[in-house]
Amino acid sequence: MPRLKREPPVEAVDISVLDSLSFQERLAIGLERLKAQRKLTNRDLAEQLGVHEAYISQVTRALRDVKLSTLDKMQREWDVVIEDLLKITEADLPRVAVWKARRKKQKSAETDQ
Repeated sequence: MPRLKREPPVEAVDISVLDSLSFQERLAIGLERLKAQRKLTNRDLAEQLGVHEAYISQVTRALRDVKLSTLDKMQREWDVVIEDLLKITEADLPRVAVWKARRKKQKSAETDQ
């Protein structure tokens, strides 16, 4: 039986942290929620929008800005309101906690080099 990769324990996130999220972070979390709800991958999202998978990967990790034309395409292709992708609710707190833990891990790895 293959060993499962264990994720480090995730710290609870206080709802007040939501105010400090950037536009890119909010969109990344909203896209993660959309992917989970619709059981989609980054490849699926990229194909639907006609963009490269690497681009969507960077957007879903809040590493890249999104063009307005891409936001418009998201709205039309996925039948969503952009405001809903940017809205972060208490239900998203576990997703925010995982996302913040990943970012913290990446930053500590960068400083160790």
